[in-house]
Amino acid sequence: MIIDELIKTGTKKLSNAGIDNFSGEAREIMKFITGCNASELFMHGGDAASPEIINEYNKIIERRCNHYPLQYIFGYTYFMGYKFLCRENVLIPRFDTENLVATALRETESRDSLTIIDMCTGTGCIGLSYYLERLKTGHSDRLTLVDISDDAIGLSGENLKLYSEIEPGNVNIIKSDLFTELEEQKFDVLLSNPPYIPTKDCDTLEPDVRDYEPRLALDGDSDGLSFYKRIISGMNCHLNNDAFIFMEIGYDQYNSVKKIMIDSGYEDISLVKDLSGLDRVISCRKFCKEENHV
Repeated sequence: MIIDELIKTGTKKLSNAGIDNFSGEAREIMKFITGCNASELFMHGGDAASPEIINEYNKIIERRCNHYPLQYIFGYTYFMGYKFLCRENVLIPRFDTENLVATALRETESRDSLTIIDMCTGTGCIGLSYYLERLKTGHSDRLTLVDISDDAIGLSGENLKLYSEIEPGNVNIIKSDLFTELEEQKFDVLLSNPPYIPTKDCDTLEPDVRDYEPRLALDGDSDGLSFYKRIISGMNCHLNNDAFIFMEIGYDQYNSVKKIMIDSGYEDISLVKDLSGLDRVISCRKFCKEENHV
């Protein structure tokens, strides 16, 4: 069997299994196995597939047909153009979450020497990509990654080691239930993609997510707002004056999270929608009440 025929067979199997991007994934799996890029795969499509390639390809196709996430199979994914290791029990980075990082970069581009916290960090992709993008433009920051999960703490540490340009000591990784282990540390920027799916909706998610990704990183309790309430109520004493807050939200949660922020004394609250026009990022600022701000 030639490689193109094997890909065609894999495409049909993925399509029958209800995989949305069945054609693209069939090719991505072959690229992963052979180490070929897109153009090389095109050039060698007529070559005979070795028994080893056929066996490995079919094994991965079978796993993917069971909706096992491709990122866990490959062991990595890309976020903001950076490679991040992926592993079971840690949430897979999503393209839509890049809106959070892009918004934070835009709003803080004129500020230097920031202290940053990435709360509920998971793989570390949000905090690390934000830090790396600012490093490219000459900014010197300090970053703290926080998660309650041992798996996330370990994986974010591995992802940190992928980037030698980050100076040792500039990134701190802390296992903590939100702010409980942070003592008196204060920050200029808070980034977070907390669990925000209502409990009743978790079982209706796509099988890729529902059956394999960690419920701990998805379930925001009955109304999906539990972590926003806890983060917003606890962050005041851990933020410097004039600090920036950026959080990902669910498509229908802006008004609810905005009210939590207003009730907690925050202002300058704004919304960013994603490319699909859905509510995606809420941001606000912390100001001292005695100061006047326009």
